[in-house]
Amino acid sequence: MGANEEFVTKPDLEKSLGKFKEEIVHEFHIVAEGLMDHIKLLAEGHSGVIQRLDRIETRLDHLEKENERQHIETRALIKLSFSELDNRLSSLELQVKELQEWKKHVQARLQI
Repeated sequence: MGANEEFVTKPDLEKSLGKFKEEIVHEFHIVAEGLMDHIKLLAEGHSGVIQRLDRIETRLDHLEKENERQHIETRALIKLSFSELDNRLSSLELQVKELQEWKKHVQARLQI
């Protein structure tokens, strides 16, 4: 063996490995702590997104109900308008029929 070679004894090696193990465990704890913080932030963000989606869903439900109500009202108004138009058309048709009858009657009288 050369003059610069050092001998490592078993107790020194065990002590060195023990320190190395402690450093690794310490680093692992630091990394794990950072990961836990990131996971908590992610969970809080997710919770916020869920709350926003719930509010949006509530607003959409409200808008859907309002849209349905307006649709029903519009259909009722259209139905009423068509009913009124049908009545007016029927009345006009009756008047035209009466005028045609009157015309025939007048023409018949004038030809006599």
